[in-house]
Amino acid sequence: MLSEEVARFLIDPDEILMIPGPTSLSSRVRFAMALPQQSHVAPEFYNAFKENLDLSRYVFGNSSGHQFIITGSGTIGMEATAVSLLEAGDQVLSIETGYFGHRFTMLAEIHGAKVETIVTPLGKRADTDQVSKKLKEKKFKVLLFTHVDTSTSVMNDVHALTEVAKENGVISVCDSVCGVGGAKLNFDELGVDVILTGSQKAIAAPPGATLLAVSKHAIEVMERRKTPIASYYMDLLRWKPVMEDPKIYLTTPAVQVMLGLHEALLEIKEEGIENRWKRHETNAEAFRAGIEGLGLKVVPDESSRAPTVTTFYVPSGTNAGEIQETIRSQLGIHIAKGFGEYKDTMLRVGHFGNVSATDIIALLGALELTLSKSAKIAKGVAVEKALPLLKSA
Repeated sequence: MLSEEVARFLIDPDEILMIPGPTSLSSRVRFAMALPQQSHVAPEFYNAFKENLDLSRYVFGNSSGHQFIITGSGTIGMEATAVSLLEAGDQVLSIETGYFGHRFTMLAEIHGAKVETIVTPLGKRADTDQVSKKLKEKKFKVLLFTHVDTSTSVMNDVHALTEVAKENGVISVCDSVCGVGGAKLNFDELGVDVILTGSQKAIAAPPGATLLAVSKHAIEVMERRKTPIASYYMDLLRWKPVMEDPKIYLTTPAVQVMLGLHEALLEIKEEGIENRWKRHETNAEAFRAGIEGLGLKVVPDESSRAPTVTTFYVPSGTNAGEIQETIRSQLGIHIAKGFGEYKDTMLRVGHFGNVSATDIIALLGALELTLSKSAKIAKGVAVEKALPLLKSA
């Protein structure tokens, strides 16, 4: 007998998923995951995993560093980086542009680092001059920052932050869970020490894999530690030989997740990473134009907006949770409420991965229809503003 949740999806398999992750999966990815279980030591899986590493190098733009793919969410990538790089008493500067920037602060503190923070105003990316000034005040070991914070949809200038880290001899670590695969990012060109992401957002694979590009310098720092890395599973030095030869056993990987990831990475290669960046930028610009056409305010300022996710305020006197539920239950589109204290006043939309121009138009129409029942909304304007941008792509 089918569970209620499985039965619901059979009744309504066409719900449009536009939350800030996980995102919808292509039929290719779903088919790969539905294949009979195979052994993690079978040659077919070994070959697929080796190809995953090569394909992820392409997506990251990484020909100069080490590439890792580990079973676990993006948080595993964050914590593996923290536990592998940091020792008790290390000085860390952490930039917080939202909840996930703060999570990196917490992870560094848990593993014994002495962390100072720069907390940006809501909707603002980090001020590079402020970061540079802070890095000159004392000798920091690591700079932690988020590429796109999923909670606020604020996007930092990764290039500028990496440059000021290099100028001050500081290791740069970028959480790009909501960036890689949808927002322009090139590991080699940046010269960043660590970029990490999760499989379930712009890469459009199932949740359950974290992917990292790590510089040779960062590996050398790990190897020169005075104290052992205090983890078995999250020790990147322990994983390094496995990534060089996946026949080496450390733990059993999530085979079906890795097979789904394989198809998703192939789809990115087939589309072309630059084409994919452009598609995400176009969809994001069109969606924001439609939102502003409805008279709604986007949370990040224009210099801080991301091509992968957008956060915006709901009209005064309305409730974000009620709007979210109406759009899902009546119109079949699933978006997310604001995070934490903003759960009643903001909505968050993921427009990455397989989200199409048609999905963008459908959501704008659904928002207009829903909001017009309780707020003054100009009818037809949202689609009118978005459509020319989508047509010109």
